[in-house]
Amino acid sequence: MPSEPSSKLTILQLNSARLFVGEAAHTLNLTEALRRAGHTVLLGLRDGYATLEMARSRGLDPIGFTMKHRWWPSHDLPDMKKIARTVREHGVQVIHAHRGKDHWLAVLTSKLHRLKIPVIRTRHVTTPLRDNLANRMLARRTARLVAVSRAVEADVRSKSVFPADKIRRIPGGIDLERFAPEADRRAARERLGLPPDAQVAVCVARFEVVKAHRVLLAAWKAVAAAHPSAILLLVGDGSFRGAIEEQIKALNLEAAVKLLGRRDPGEIPALLGAADLGALSSVGSEGFSRAVLEYMAMALPVVATRVGAVPDLLEDGANGRLVPVEDPGALAKGLLEVLALPAAQREAWGRAGRARAEASHGYTHWAEAHERLYREVLSEHG
Repeated sequence: MPSEPSSKLTILQLNSARLFVGEAAHTLNLTEALRRAGHTVLLGLRDGYATLEMARSRGLDPIGFTMKHRWWPSHDLPDMKKIARTVREHGVQVIHAHRGKDHWLAVLTSKLHRLKIPVIRTRHVTTPLRDNLANRMLARRTARLVAVSRAVEADVRSKSVFPADKIRRIPGGIDLERFAPEADRRAARERLGLPPDAQVAVCVARFEVVKAHRVLLAAWKAVAAAHPSAILLLVGDGSFRGAIEEQIKALNLEAAVKLLGRRDPGEIPALLGAADLGALSSVGSEGFSRAVLEYMAMALPVVATRVGAVPDLLEDGANGRLVPVEDPGALAKGLLEVLALPAAQREAWGRAGRARAEASHGYTHWAEAHERLYREVLSEHG
């Protein structure tokens, strides 16, 4: 039955991510946003992994599922039974899946257990969507495909898997109350032991090949040569940490780069509050760049590569600089240009980024966009 416009909805969000990466953060944040709007949101995650533990630490009361990587009847059939039971016991009106595994579980559960409720899928990655029989079957049983950026939407629309009228674009959102500009940058720097007058850039990204820290470090060599007191903060960890440490030593950047390691998401606003700008050197991925949006929300000008969703967020010359991928010289030029701006102009760029985040990416706006989508599919299902 279609819900009345004033009624609250009951949604089941599913995400099978093991690691707490961008799309996992997206799902947890969306759960928070919809709950703040008054909706009932159940959160189903893969049991025993970082995403579920993060959800627990944030008080989101997740439901654990096995969610084996591939089809695994001994685990998938009980998972489907548990999903069906959850739907019926709580009166779930829509299942919203975020990855391939949970999408399959949602669609097969709906068919096997005759749930007769719509399934929505959000696609977070720019990896090309495969046009094959399996995906076409999924598409026929999916009410809507949500793309988180123009880049993701363009890929999906370039295929004939999902009908054009089923595709919607809803960019990611952010908690603007938590990510609020630092009122006292000096105090933020004192907490990190940073000189009050240093020029500080920050990069929040996993230490993986796609984030291309090697390019950022090569660019920072030029920045450090021009500004000996400049400091780059690298927040994150991953399989390339050793390579990054070796490169820092090879470039003699030990005094100019600080490795802060992986931090709890609750610490990130304070770390960003100590910086003059946010940087990102990704060479791929960035289906939706959570890091760039966080920089913007904290009123930091941004220097980032023109990849994925970054151009959706960053307006060159208004709230930062867009630079080509795999180009340390261009990245260094962008960083140096922003650091050389008068403080008033740098702050103006930061305010422009914050305003853009407020206009299009706050929790209220984000929850309303999804509510409209849910009501649209519910009205079709009758």
